[in-house]
Amino acid sequence: MDSVIYYFTGTGNSLKVAKDIASLLRNTTLIKICKDSTILSEGTKFKKVGIVFPVYYYGLPLMVKEFVENLPLCSNSYVYTIATCGGSVGASIKQLQNILDTKGVLLSSAFTVVMPDNYQVMYSPPSDEKQQKLFNIEAQKVQHIADTVNKLEKAPFEEKNSFPAKLLGGLLSKGFNPKDKDKNFWSDEKCNGCGICAKVCPSNNIKIEQNRPQWLHECEHCLACLHWCPKHSLQYKKGTIKRKRYHHPEINASELFNNSGTSSS
Repeated sequence: MDSVIYYFTGTGNSLKVAKDIASLLRNTTLIKICKDSTILSEGTKFKKVGIVFPVYYYGLPLMVKEFVENLPLCSNSYVYTIATCGGSVGASIKQLQNILDTKGVLLSSAFTVVMPDNYQVMYSPPSDEKQQKLFNIEAQKVQHIADTVNKLEKAPFEEKNSFPAKLLGGLLSKGFNPKDKDKNFWSDEKCNGCGICAKVCPSNNIKIEQNRPQWLHECEHCLACLHWCPKHSLQYKKGTIKRKRYHHPEINASELFNNSGTSSS
């Protein structure tokens, strides 16, 4: 294996992109970024290193930031990143680049893939028709990304009209503290204590007590628990009760379970 992709995912969008890229690169190891990630010492052996993540509050997810800060990387590795988002990447790629700069590592290429927006605590997911259009575009985009990575080409990312988004992203993400946002989650009468919410949580932030989920205040605000609940019984405040859920249709919940973080293509 000379290629690795580290990915963080909540609803499966970033995992889908990571899997598609891995299938085109061949001989690629997929490693999930989560609380249980322990293979940090292997970062130096890979020639190509990919980091795939969703944009949160116009910035890097907190767990991705901490993971990359602790990730051993070789200065001559080809490091690239793919940010999945519903619109703008904000300051996320710049934030990642700054972390790599402190490690003396070049971010050789950066890309964005627009996927169905899933911040369900504020709005419903897009229609099935719009989702399919985005999936079709993603299939084309990953081919271009894989070609670029296979050729080890440099491809700096520049977003049109990005200054306002970067400025806003820097301000929002700086004040983004997801740890205690879980105090707003609750489960309604449909909850049967199946435990899927706990299994898909990347920060091991949920335990099941008396057949009900309890949140432990180490939240990443990825909303995996809410979107993957088979009964749609998990809610965030009151606004989510009538809204639809979303997870990528080609990703299974079991792929997010904490014992399924490493695979090869």
